[in-house]
Amino acid sequence: MSNKKYVGLDMSLSSTGFCIKDGDKLHIETIRTNPRTCDNDLERLQHIVKEILKRIPADVGMICIEDYYVPMSKAQFGSAINLISLGTLMRIALYNKGLPFYVPTASQLKKYVTGKGNCQKNLVLREVYKRWGVDAKDDNQADACTLAYMAEAIVAYTDPNATLVEANADVLPQFQIDVLKKVVDDRPKYNIDA
Repeated sequence: MSNKKYVGLDMSLSSTGFCIKDGDKLHIETIRTNPRTCDNDLERLQHIVKEILKRIPADVGMICIEDYYVPMSKAQFGSAINLISLGTLMRIALYNKGLPFYVPTASQLKKYVTGKGNCQKNLVLREVYKRWGVDAKDDNQADACTLAYMAEAIVAYTDPNATLVEANADVLPQFQIDVLKKVVDDRPKYNIDA
């Protein structure tokens, strides 16, 4: 399991968070675009997906991509439609490449790192630093980092030959184990060997 890499994706039209966890090493970046990056909106969506696919290593063990953004008001519907389009294209691309991935919710991501599913984004940034010593530059990177850690823990959680203790060198807090169980049992998963 230690020779595999784990990827976290926090999809965004302007600043997608991307993280690869490779043992104790992390590579975190923000893939930035704007309406002028490409000639039209579909090219922009394809550009983001292609940039992500270029960065995913061949020996990826698991990917976690945050679930769709849910708008809270009518004013947010336009943004939500664009993010759903991007998230759907990314899922189809991962699926077609045969890459294994889970789709945790935003509240599961937050709970995994903070213990609470309904916290502010700045708390996620702080807890990513406190828990793993990662100085994420923005909330997109912090979310991607958390998702990469979740991807690694999901593999350990579902591997009958490994334990969470072995995979993470120490015992995970109960709230993290609870999140992993919910993600594995209840969330969409693709290209996962049953």
